[in-house]
Amino acid sequence: MAFLYINSRGEAHRRHSYSAGNDFDGCPYRYYLRRVMGWRERDNKARFLFGRALEEAIQFHHDHNGQGAVEDFIRRWSVHKDNKELQFTAVEKDWDNLNQCGIEMIKLYAIRQPSLPIPLGANSVFQRTYEKECFPGDPNYGEIIDAGKFDIISYVDPNHPLLPKINWKPEQGRLRPIIVDIKTAGQNFPENPGIAAFDSQLRRYSWQSGIRDVSLLWFTKTGRSLKKGSSITLLENVGAFKAGDEAVIAKVDEDALWFVGNDFMLEEMSRAQGYKGDKVDQTNAAKERAAAWLEQNGTKISLDKVTRQRLQFNAGRVSEESANDAGAVAARQIVEIVNAWNNKQYPQTFGIRYPRDDRSDPYFRAFVLGEENFKQQNFTQKDGSDDLFAEDEEASEV
Repeated sequence: MAFLYINSRGEAHRRHSYSAGNDFDGCPYRYYLRRVMGWRERDNKARFLFGRALEEAIQFHHDHNGQGAVEDFIRRWSVHKDNKELQFTAVEKDWDNLNQCGIEMIKLYAIRQPSLPIPLGANSVFQRTYEKECFPGDPNYGEIIDAGKFDIISYVDPNHPLLPKINWKPEQGRLRPIIVDIKTAGQNFPENPGIAAFDSQLRRYSWQSGIRDVSLLWFTKTGRSLKKGSSITLLENVGAFKAGDEAVIAKVDEDALWFVGNDFMLEEMSRAQGYKGDKVDQTNAAKERAAAWLEQNGTKISLDKVTRQRLQFNAGRVSEESANDAGAVAARQIVEIVNAWNNKQYPQTFGIRYPRDDRSDPYFRAFVLGEENFKQQNFTQKDGSDDLFAEDEEASEV
């Protein structure tokens, strides 16, 4: 019976995944260290724990008819409050800052959820695993499966406005399935309509499940500093604006701010204030003109009713050809991983400059550069461990 490798406890592993394939393609030696030998990064990066708490709170929102998700997030994130080993990025800052960011993200999701193709109730299924065999009956690679755990599969109206428009036929069913992958990140997702269909992980999920509609539910952590020109999202209705609308800060007062609908309106305020040369006029008379313009065209709101965090949703439809290409990648990885085990060869392919600058890769620092203190602080070895679905909640960091 074929297998990928045998761990230190003598257990043969036959389940492959997108994240495992990324490990191998990134560097076979890292795959060996992580998957075969069980060397894992310690659970001390705030972004991973934060993303996990956020995802679980979103599931709580659905499991409890849209009630109590904020409190659930606070409960889950509070577990890590006194963890002195947590590592934060510059944007994340500290536990308190991420706590408020998470509260605002959950509030934002509760506002947007009714308009998203992610319904409450039984039509949204969380943490569903799909498996597919790449080489059925093959003596060398048969019975090795490629598996994926999907954050959400939703079943929605085939003509939902946020899904790609297609000719949905009655024989395809009353509801249209869509895969939803939740990400938290340090930067916005590209706005191109349908671009989610080209995400390599979602294409892999589409191949595994046969579901062609895929999407990203993308939360952007942008810090909490409020200043003129910053983009914000409203958490409550105010004036002609609705909760969930995005806007631009025009002025920040002590406990409130003024906002306008877009950057063009911000430029209009500057024109009303006037220019001296190529700079905005800062005389008292000019500021009074800007204040008068703002009173007439801007909207005032208290600081606690806005957030700089952002929620994006992007859905696309994966073609059969594109899904099959993703399956071919899984098959190629399985062949190479089996051969690596048989030949006992896991080349070290880390690099130090473009296009492969791995100097910040923890495995490179700990096991190639041999930074022993770093290794002790950041790694632990779990005998026989095979965390198949280990995924970074963070898509990127700033």
